[in-house]
Order: sequence, then C-alpha cells, then structure tokens
Amino acid sequence: TPRQLFIRALTQHDISATGAGGVLDWRSRLDTQRGAIMATEMINNAGKLSRWAFQALLSGADQMKIGYIVRSNPRDSSRHTVLGFQSYRPLEFIANLGLSEYNAWGIVKALVDLCLDLEEGRYVIMRDPNNPLIRIYSVPAGTFDETNEKPKEEADNDDEADMI
Repeated sequence: TPRQLFIRALTQHDISATGAGGVLDWRSRLDTQRGAIMATEMINNAGKLSRWAFQALLSGADQMKIGYIVRSNPRDSSRHTVLGFQSYRPLEFIANLGLSEYNAWGIVKALVDLCLDLEEGRYVIMRDPNNPLIRIYSVPAGTFDETNEKPKEEADNDDEADMI
C-alpha cells in the first residue's frame, strides 16, 4: 500500500548574527543533541511547527519528515546543505508540541459558528500579530473580483472596511 509523507525543512541562518537567540550550531551538534535542537525549534518556531503538524494530519500523511538545512556559507543565500532529517507520526508530533487534535477542531468549530452568525457578504479574517485575537472585517462586494479592478486614485478614496 502506498504511504504518504509530509516533508518540510527547518533552516538555520547565521547563528552569530545579532538576535540569533543563542541557538545551538546544527553542524556540530545535530548528531549528538538532536532532541535539544528540536526542543529549541519548538520554542522558537511553535506556530510554524504546529501548522505543519496539523497540515500533515489533515492531508492524511502517515509520516512527517522534518529536515535540517543550513547555508553552505552564511552570506550566500543560494547554496544550502542538508544535515539530516527526523521522522514523526503526525499525532505523536502534535502531542510532543503539547497540542491536542480535539482542541484544534474546537477552534475550527468556534470560527465556523461565528461566521455562520454573520450576514451574507464578504469578509476577511485576520489574526492580530500582537494580541491573541482574531478580527473579522466586512468588505464591500466585488472587492476581490479581478474583473472589477479600480484605478489607484479611486481605490485610495474608498472608506476603510468595517470591523465586526
């Protein structure tokens, strides 16, 4: 029977750069401290790893493979080296992240219920980057239609979207 894989890569940029956060050097430590490196990534990139885990689950993948990629030279963004990879089952990885499939579906249900209560129309759902808050904006009909493009001057004069 065919198996489905979900493959993603974590990249490490210049670890000596300002604001690198004291991360471990993957080149010298990946073989001996793989768990510590993944734990650091789970802290620093929790949103990305959570998204990947649930994407893998929704896609029906049997396994996730996460690769560790570094630049061959920190100043050259075009050449990279694959240092290794790790395999996980999606549900096990979700548990490792301290998340729950049940809670994820609860969030989806709450969002769908909220949207069902809205009047017929077009809306944009945005997450506030600075607060744990989701905002829903009502937008005028035809705003995202490709055939209904307005000239720039006319678009600048439009009122802002109404916030719900």
